[in-house]
Amino acid sequence: MIGDSRVGEDSGGNIHSKNVEFPTTQGLWELLTRKRVDKKMVTNADLKQYKTILEMTNAHLEGYDPEANILISRGNKFRDVISRLFPGTRKSGVEAALRREWITYK
Repeated sequence: MIGDSRVGEDSGGNIHSKNVEFPTTQGLWELLTRKRVDKKMVTNADLKQYKTILEMTNAHLEGYDPEANILISRGNKFRDVISRLFPGTRKSGVEAALRREWITYK
């Protein structure tokens, strides 16, 4: 599963989601399966395919809801990949709140 959709692989190694076929590359597999993406393996075509898959499955949105805000994370993949694919979808102030340290009460 990716987001709200089932994803499958055929015998040729292509990925299928919602009746759309994506030819797989090492870079696309890197984006789909790794928490820390090796940027050297990923091409612009891989990023376009990955963005299309995220949009189709709503995997980058809170609760996989198409009307929801982007799911913000402190993870490497969000910081290095997803936030750059969807730059205008972050709420103002949320990123600053993520960087803020929690207050420790004694």
